[in-house]
Amino acid sequence: MEDEDQLMLARSLGASIRSARKAAGITLTGLADKTELSQPFLSQVENGRTTPSVLNLHRIAKALGTTAHDLLEQGSRSPTRIVRAAESRSYELSPSAVVRFCVGGTRLMDCNEVTAGPHSSADSATTHDGEEFVYVIEGQVRLVIDGTDHILTPGDTAYYAATIPHRWFNDSDQPSRFLFIGTPPSF
Repeated sequence: MEDEDQLMLARSLGASIRSARKAAGITLTGLADKTELSQPFLSQVENGRTTPSVLNLHRIAKALGTTAHDLLEQGSRSPTRIVRAAESRSYELSPSAVVRFCVGGTRLMDCNEVTAGPHSSADSATTHDGEEFVYVIEGQVRLVIDGTDHILTPGDTAYYAATIPHRWFNDSDQPSRFLFIGTPPSF
């Protein structure tokens, strides 16, 4: 079932990227130049044969003038959105971490739930427009914000400008779960 879900995600995401690229009037080669990703790789993404890493998805979205979250979410533009836990979409951040999208469609902010296995982390530090707020639900999370470590446990929060380099780690032997809330939407 999980493989089938990943295949459906790859196909849906690929179609969304292709549609956004064509709407922007950008060729596949042009997108490759803008993202510094290879044209064959981008072709595989658009054809649903692979999914890009989170960082590469951000690069593609930025080059297309949209957000990664909008590329992943196809559907309702209604002002009221209900996302059922059993029906929400998720994306693999790394082999031991998954992000679940808590909000769909076009909006002014993101809310994403990260479930991070023991000894997992974000692929690398990132920066983007806007602000972020982190709320730890369970476990322990180490946030490195602008080179400074911050250990967060259940109920702890962090708020920072997303333009500052930031990265999360779960250094513990237990899983952790936390919310990333950001504006404007970045994922």
